[in-house]
Amino acid sequence: MNAALVATLLRGSLSGNRWRSLLAIACIALGVALAGAVHTLHASALDEIDRAARLLAGTADWQAKGPKNGFDDAAFAPVALHPAVAVASPAVELEAPIAGRNDAVRVMGIDPFRAARLQPGFLAEGSAQRNDEGSTTLMDLHAAWLTPAALAKLKVAVGDSFELGGPKGSVPLKVAGTLPALDGGGPLVVMDIAAVQYLFDRVGVIHRIDLRLKNDAAREAALREIAALLPPGVALVRPDEAAMRTAGLTRAYRVNLTALALMALFTGGFLVFSTLALQAARRRQEFALLRALGLTAGGVRAFLAIEGSLLGLGGAILGTFLGLAASRAMLERFGYDLGAGFFSGSGSTFSPDPTALAIIGLLGILTAGAAALAVTRPLARLDVAQALKDRHLDLPAPPGGWSWPAALAVAAIVGAFLPPAGEIPVGGYLSIVLALAAAVMAVSPVSRMLLDRVPASDAPLRTLARAQVKSLPGHLSAMVSGIVVSVALTAAMAIMVFSFRVSLDGWLSGVLEADLFARAAPQGDAVVFSPEAQAKIAAVPGVRRIDPIRFERLTPEGHAGLLTIIARPVTPTLLRGFQADSLEVPPRGQAITAWVSEAAVDLFGWKAGQEVTLAVSGKRATFRIAGVFRDYSRTWGALLVDLADYRAIAGDTLANDIAIHLAPGADAKTVEAAAGRIVAQVPGAELHDASFIHARALAIFDRTFAATYALEAAAILIALAGVTSSFAALAWSRRREFGVLRHLGLTRGEVTRLLSLEGGAAGIIGAVLGLASGAAVSVVLVHVVNRQSFHWGMAIHWPWLALAALSGSVILLCALGASAAGRAAVAKEAVQAVKDDA
Repeated sequence: MNAALVATLLRGSLSGNRWRSLLAIACIALGVALAGAVHTLHASALDEIDRAARLLAGTADWQAKGPKNGFDDAAFAPVALHPAVAVASPAVELEAPIAGRNDAVRVMGIDPFRAARLQPGFLAEGSAQRNDEGSTTLMDLHAAWLTPAALAKLKVAVGDSFELGGPKGSVPLKVAGTLPALDGGGPLVVMDIAAVQYLFDRVGVIHRIDLRLKNDAAREAALREIAALLPPGVALVRPDEAAMRTAGLTRAYRVNLTALALMALFTGGFLVFSTLALQAARRRQEFALLRALGLTAGGVRAFLAIEGSLLGLGGAILGTFLGLAASRAMLERFGYDLGAGFFSGSGSTFSPDPTALAIIGLLGILTAGAAALAVTRPLARLDVAQALKDRHLDLPAPPGGWSWPAALAVAAIVGAFLPPAGEIPVGGYLSIVLALAAAVMAVSPVSRMLLDRVPASDAPLRTLARAQVKSLPGHLSAMVSGIVVSVALTAAMAIMVFSFRVSLDGWLSGVLEADLFARAAPQGDAVVFSPEAQAKIAAVPGVRRIDPIRFERLTPEGHAGLLTIIARPVTPTLLRGFQADSLEVPPRGQAITAWVSEAAVDLFGWKAGQEVTLAVSGKRATFRIAGVFRDYSRTWGALLVDLADYRAIAGDTLANDIAIHLAPGADAKTVEAAAGRIVAQVPGAELHDASFIHARALAIFDRTFAATYALEAAAILIALAGVTSSFAALAWSRRREFGVLRHLGLTRGEVTRLLSLEGGAAGIIGAVLGLASGAAVSVVLVHVVNRQSFHWGMAIHWPWLALAALSGSVILLCALGASAAGRAAVAKEAVQAVKDDA
């Protein structure tokens, strides 16, 4: 088969089946676009974090990094004086709220002379441009050097003044110059370390020490000696481990969204198969003629494979461009993570990965090619003579027994019990694919079983529809498969999202047990409530009590994951709100009582009754785990401890949040106004009632899952378009049959209603099997994929109204689509229809 012949056949095929070809392209483009958009968003985020970490670290070999709240700067001198250390540079890092805006910017305090030896971009000639007036010097308390990205974010220029929020009030700063060599570091405000410590109340605290060792140093021994000089909770890490750790935190988020996109591509593969299979059946005589003219069976297979691959190529190209456009729009609108909160301090660098996008596009092409090859199998056994005479349109029926569906279902159950691989629920996703495959293989036996149970009717149209559908098992399977997969995925995602939302709603109702909540730093971490501010809020008339809340984030020794310490007054009511498995607060003993989240159990292997040792504020403390609680606000581990115990260990009397309980009979609006005046004195702090926070959390949830709603709608629309396309091909081939029915007395309207009944039957079969398989997939999503990915436990809640609306819509639209597709086939006069097809 030469290239000219292939080109001629392809041109005729694609032009003659323009709408069905566009549908197949849209199927592939949807999956490619979603996968490409998700990968581009997160690849851009991780690339920026990695580039910023490497750029700011300069030539540093190692970094001594402590907990989020920092560590004693007295640890710097012994490290800097170690004989193996060539350069040691301390740094203070925080995110400060921007005055008058709901945003924050990263602030770094450095020793400029030490930092310049590791990264000349801080002070190299021509890198930092001095104010022309010469009134601002590097050592001025309020001098700040900004990267170009920070200048753009703050909308300032050299010589301008701006304000950031600090724990003691607004911090006025002046732009002393720019740092163009650090442009890749994102929005960054650089100041002298002593100025940052003083202005932001971090005196005596640093967050990291950048180290470059001497070339002749015995590194392994030197690193052990340096590590011994560091206080508990401070560890030596490579500069690039920040990006690796962030990648670990977001792995579940990225993998699940990518898997969702690949499921769309998987659905697209079924719809491509359905479209090409019906095209092949319609062109049965065409292929028989080509075989009669000398084209081999292998040539027919090659032709269809090329045709499918071209459709895949079109979908891959369209999907790639759509994915890039969508990711760019979502980046500008929501940020790297669609509002999930993983990259709140990152910039907006758009960094698509051509290699990854090419692989995703190739996967789309291979999906379409595989669907086309599946279509060619029955054509290889084509009886040329019979096909030239017979114009009956149908596809070979798939295996009609229950052995394959049963075997795949058993394999799906086994896959659901497999452990995760590198915190990725590979077994869960394998179980979902196997369950969908079992549902597809069950289409034929389920269809036969359901149709056999339909009672005989005296109504001619119902009898004709039942006979017609029963006589086309192959056509029915090809057409219904796409509906089953689309309905199953849509139902499963709807059940999973609804279950999560109901669980989150109940959890928020329990956790937000106070009347008002004050938060010092909704944006950033530079602002906290001082003991004086806490006392003023507690003294407001109408306030019964306050519960200060303090957060600390650290890495437990011997583990790679992060742990957040939540310090607040612990009561049985609070434990009930956190859905802890133990509500009893035991008496104090030698070990401090604590409760751990489900994620800490999964990640660290901790369990009730176990004692764990953690480094808190440079001191080692032993905690006895009393129980496990539920934490929907973090995918990493959390430890809940009573505030008094935490303050006794850390000597830290600051608070990030304050829960305010009102006295009986107190007027909430009056108390909120009085407490609000005190909170307003803390820059960037917010005060809201529990209902506002509850509603805002659910709104963030809905925004994060907006992509799944769009995917569900797109999958259903494409599946229904496939049904319409399938019935259009079927109706075209049955013009002679319709002409005969017209001769027997049926009107055009009755023939159209006949097709509506057939479409409704296909919709019922697809909806029933799709809902059943979707329910099974939702169990895997909730109890396997969700638990192994995000470490959250939840119960399944059934959105009965949404599922009923879904199934009813599918059945109705299938009937309407089949009716619309058949109108053109009955438009001709009956005699002409019979003559044309004779």
